[in-house]
Amino acid sequence: MASSAIVGAAVLVASPAAAQELELSAFQQFMASGGDSDLDSSDRGFAFSTNTEVHVNGSIMADNGITFGFRVEFEADSGESNNVDENSIWASGGFGKLEFGNNDGAEDTFMVNGSNSGVDYGGVGNPTSNFLQRAFSGNTRTSVDFANGVDSSDATKITYTTPNFNGFSAGISYTPDTADGNDGNSFHAADDSGIHDHIGVGAGYDGEFNGIGVELGLVAGFGSADAEPEDDVYGIGGGAAISFSGFTIASGVIWDDADGNGGEGWAVDLGIGYATGPWNFSINGIYSEDDDSDTDLLGGSANVGYNLAPGVSVFLTGYIGEEDVNGDDNDIVAVTSGLKLSF
Repeated sequence: MASSAIVGAAVLVASPAAAQELELSAFQQFMASGGDSDLDSSDRGFAFSTNTEVHVNGSIMADNGITFGFRVEFEADSGESNNVDENSIWASGGFGKLEFGNNDGAEDTFMVNGSNSGVDYGGVGNPTSNFLQRAFSGNTRTSVDFANGVDSSDATKITYTTPNFNGFSAGISYTPDTADGNDGNSFHAADDSGIHDHIGVGAGYDGEFNGIGVELGLVAGFGSADAEPEDDVYGIGGGAAISFSGFTIASGVIWDDADGNGGEGWAVDLGIGYATGPWNFSINGIYSEDDDSDTDLLGGSANVGYNLAPGVSVFLTGYIGEEDVNGDDNDIVAVTSGLKLSF
């Protein structure tokens, strides 16, 4: 009888909120990384680091069938100065999806590159939170993504994404100023540190043919620099990923011109990944050039990961590369290992 009463009470409480959902998820990653870089001024080539986030997602479905929602990604590492990564509210339905807030633009979300093959921190396309973060000394792109300014990053924006038509979809983002939302969500109308009237667009396809998965992406970004020389910034890129029998082969290419606010450059990468049971492997390579500073980068990485249990994984990544920075060679070798828990 007690059990029946508890179940009945739960139904009464849940029924009015049946169309509402609130989800909490989190992950933490501990990493040990080290290496050597010819032009790195630091005396220490080994260190520990963490990457921790807590995500809150909520949604409500209205009687008219439109779903409204929000999401917040909290940065939870000690000493983190920007304690929120992304936050936005959204509405979706038969018209597609509208999203308002601090989130990636269409020029980022529709991009496909070699990292789609599967790569952990410390590899090609994912150099953050480890030794590689300080190993590079030139202006060449370390991943096949737009340079700052051409990519609106998590600046405050509005993004519209079309419904999915047989695997095809497209999106467009508008950001008044890429400095907005990156400093306590303050208003930078008189600031000259960002790119104003930024437009990001993307189109993509995600489908399957006879057991072969196909993912395609085409993106572009455009804006005007606030600071001198106040030139326009723009870029275009795209890529493809093919999946079959546990393998994923992915590649991408970008070209952008941030002019006096970053430089003109391009990058291309290739990744090959394989997953079987709890194991996953990948090898990735990248070549990039920065035309304004006459520097280039050639790098490669290998990655192996193992799922110890649901939500628990370990990985080991090795990276080797060479920069040519104004005639000086910068040889880079790095190794990163990590443990990740997801809930």
